[in-house]
Amino acid sequence: MPTQTFFNLPEQKKQRLIAGAMKEFTERSLNEASISNIIKNAEISRGSFYQYFEDKKDLYFFLIGKFKHNYHRLMVNSFKEAEGDFYRGYQIFAEKYIQNIMDSEKFGFFKNMYLHMNYLINQESGVNTFMPPSSMKKKAVLNKEDILNVVKREQVKACSDQEFFNILRYILNILDDTIMEGFWKALSIEETQRLFSTRLEWMTKGVLK
Repeated sequence: MPTQTFFNLPEQKKQRLIAGAMKEFTERSLNEASISNIIKNAEISRGSFYQYFEDKKDLYFFLIGKFKHNYHRLMVNSFKEAEGDFYRGYQIFAEKYIQNIMDSEKFGFFKNMYLHMNYLINQESGVNTFMPPSSMKKKAVLNKEDILNVVKREQVKACSDQEFFNILRYILNILDDTIMEGFWKALSIEETQRLFSTRLEWMTKGVLK
């Protein structure tokens, strides 16, 4: 999580640092990226960097949190568009989400993120689409309330709120895995969308005759 010093920076300097980091993480994975390149891109000193972030991982997780959290609203709006239908809402959301990720001007950043994703990053950054980083727990509570208000719970087998959110998270893990496979196999946007649609049908409607 950035320090308060970072948040107190003038917006122009803040955006310059973010842009410098994005450039580095677009060209290199987290493990390969260097603070030297980031501060060179951002035109700041190494000392200044450590006033804002603990290390490159801290900065990387901050960027992931920013982008992932922004997609929560897309998810809510998709369920609204589907009038709360569980299957259709996920289908609409996934199509738009995959389109936005794989057709983004930040394509390189997302490609590196998905191709080098691992369990540690998942847990520490909240890389899963629905679950934001620990630094955003307060907002996460509001997010859960938003979802409860737009999804037809009666379509899902009776379960507690926690079980319901575990189902949401499980399907979103499938979505993340599908996008990762799309990048890995160099699939088109349409092929990736179809792949997830098939997996969503398996998950929600079953695989047995």
